[in-house]
Amino acid sequence: MAKARSHSLLDAPAPPDMASLYGRHGYPVAHKSRDLRFDFMRGFAMLSVVAAHLEMFSWFNFLFWERLGLISAAGMFIAAAGLVLGRVNRRVMEREGMAGVTERVWRRSFVLWRALVVTVLLIILVRSLGIFDMSAVTTFTDRWAQQTHPMIPSPDAPWLDQIALVLTMRVSPHQIQILGLYVLLLAIAPGALWLLHRRLLGVFFALTWGIYFTGWMRPLDTPLMSMLWEYAFPLLMYQALFMHALAVGFFRNEIAEWLSEPTRRRLAVTVSLGIFFAYFVLAQTTSNPTFPAWSRLGLFSPERFDTIYNTYFVKKQPSPLRFLNVAAFFAAFYILLTYFWRPINKALGWLLIPLGEASLYVFLMHLLFIALIDQIAGYFDVIPDWHDVWPSRIWFNTALYIGTILGLWLMVRCRVLFSIVPR
Repeated sequence: MAKARSHSLLDAPAPPDMASLYGRHGYPVAHKSRDLRFDFMRGFAMLSVVAAHLEMFSWFNFLFWERLGLISAAGMFIAAAGLVLGRVNRRVMEREGMAGVTERVWRRSFVLWRALVVTVLLIILVRSLGIFDMSAVTTFTDRWAQQTHPMIPSPDAPWLDQIALVLTMRVSPHQIQILGLYVLLLAIAPGALWLLHRRLLGVFFALTWGIYFTGWMRPLDTPLMSMLWEYAFPLLMYQALFMHALAVGFFRNEIAEWLSEPTRRRLAVTVSLGIFFAYFVLAQTTSNPTFPAWSRLGLFSPERFDTIYNTYFVKKQPSPLRFLNVAAFFAAFYILLTYFWRPINKALGWLLIPLGEASLYVFLMHLLFIALIDQIAGYFDVIPDWHDVWPSRIWFNTALYIGTILGLWLMVRCRVLFSIVPR
């Protein structure tokens, strides 16, 4: 007699022709071991990254400039990285033990460090040639405050000093500075995975939140290690988002089994979608004056919205409420893909899955498009504003954005420099 098999909610093996557990439009139960929903979401996050770093106003700003919630692509990437790392390394832990997990994770950390270092050194080299205007990737300009901050060592600094700053990740273009955060998160991840493996959850969460509140109590804009990326992504605080995602990924099978009961699953779906919708509505009340008045809800006065935002949702000092927004968005997106995978994948999977599968490659190569567009004189020298681009220039900006996305997609499909640039 064949042995009966129980089907996990998310990962159950099944014959290739078996209907989805989620209806005829849902994600197939029997699929490759790689969860394409994660790749789809990472590809979507890359669309947000490019929209944020191409500092111009296009139609896509209405989607990606904190209009789907008070979140950023960076938060989505951190959550996705933790989920995937937890899920994959649980299997590694069971197969190869702690030594295998540590070797695997630290090797990936080294790959990210090397990619960051080489990219910054190449930017310094190109700048030294004096052929191209590299200011878009060598400086960060706060256009509202009209202040420009160098992100790369001065050309007048001794070469040894410049190299030392690069090797220690203390300088990097603001568009890819989150890689510095990833390097350190991966460096400490084996210890966190060991705690999860040993089921020392009290210690795990006590350390996570103890470190978080230590960062919360530190004065704003005080880097712990004198690294520029810490101004945007303070390690002590963002590790909390990563660690919770890591735990969810590690215990994914147990969570899936718990959710296999229909009442619990319906409750989880309802709560996740409800929280997401509440944050979505809040995001529509933005006081950001670069958006036209017709696109903003008047539920709060601009002063009230600014108070709420500056207290709980500032990216460089995120409160648990901002992390909750990331979790709700991630859960809602995952639910949407789970139940409507076939039509969504047919419409956008061709674009987003390749971008998500090669997300590190895309993340690094999008700097090339930023530098090229910056050669258009004065293009990144103004505050991106609806009122300045409507009705004609917004279409040109949108075309530039779409061209950048399709250019990155084509480079992935043609595997341009895949043997050199990590993925």
